[in-house]
Amino acid sequence: MVKAVGAGVLSVETGVRMLIDAGYPIDDVQAEIERIQARAFDAAARLANATGDNTAVREYLGLPKTDPEVPSVPLIEAGDTERRP
Repeated sequence: MVKAVGAGVLSVETGVRMLIDAGYPIDDVQAEIERIQARAFDAAARLANATGDNTAVREYLGLPKTDPEVPSVPLIEAGDTERRP
């Protein structure tokens, strides 16, 4: 199940339901998915790279909305050490 979800051929929802069917003590599917996503930083980074939408990333991670008065910080690619103005 972990490999299938990781490979993108099985949804997290289906994976959690499979765990429940196997006897794992999961009471609330949606709450479990939210806990998983709150720690899915690699997936959040892919979402940010794909969409450039920080609001969507914060929603995905279950984080509160940002204060519009706080400026955003530009993301840099791994290994990119060049400083930009």
